[in-house]
Amino acid sequence: MKRKISKVLIASICLNAIMLLMLCGVAYYKREGIKRRIEKLFSHEVVSEKNLKQFNKEPYEFSNGCIETGNEERIKILFLGNSLTYTGVPEEEPDKERRGLTSTSKEKDYAHQLMKMLNEKKKIDIDYSVLNISTFERTFKDTAFDYSQLEKCVAKNPDYLIVQIGENISNEDMINYSEELEKQYAQLLANFPNSIKIICIPFWPDKNKQNVITKIAVDNNVYLVDLSHLGNGIDKKNYASSYRKYKQPGVGEHPGDYGMRNIANNLFTVINCTMK
Repeated sequence: MKRKISKVLIASICLNAIMLLMLCGVAYYKREGIKRRIEKLFSHEVVSEKNLKQFNKEPYEFSNGCIETGNEERIKILFLGNSLTYTGVPEEEPDKERRGLTSTSKEKDYAHQLMKMLNEKKKIDIDYSVLNISTFERTFKDTAFDYSQLEKCVAKNPDYLIVQIGENISNEDMINYSEELEKQYAQLLANFPNSIKIICIPFWPDKNKQNVITKIAVDNNVYLVDLSHLGNGIDKKNYASSYRKYKQPGVGEHPGDYGMRNIANNLFTVINCTMK
């Protein structure tokens, strides 16, 4: 009886070992497919460069405005950004006023949520300008920033400069022309010698962009706000697709009202430390 049990046990162990080896072989053979499936479960696919080219078609769009609630102190803020900051809106949005792409209203984009925080918590009125400079993102290696566009801005000499760009810089340009980007970005920042300057790491994570823009912040002695943890897919509520479906590819990966609020919160933490 013992001999039979031992033979059955040995046979079972051998079969299990053979099955394990076969499974390991299959897993190794299909490792890339398995890896992609796992990544889809735990991450979010970043909007493609092809889809990004659909946005920001009007060069150097801008808007001026003010927030006045009767406070004695007043500051100027200039926002330089891309579709996250100021552009036209998708057809699914009933309110067609230009703003951050997938916020449900102008008041819900990150720039206006940030200014509302500053107005209410710091008791200051604000003159502001928002300018879409995605053209600079896409052509920096060939063309310098068009400083004449700033003449249209009421906040062309701002107390605070906030630069939110990088999403539209192609991977190829970031790898091959990073030194030119550093040079052009530095010249852009140098145009505001009297401003408190804050630059952002892009919303969608990218190792090369994170490293280069961090270096730009260090080299130019400016504040840095990292937005990439908001767009990495851990909290999917940051994406507009979490509450609305869009026909146009790539739109849903932009920050919705919740994501815009988190961008504003991250920027506020820095500005708050610079104010009395």
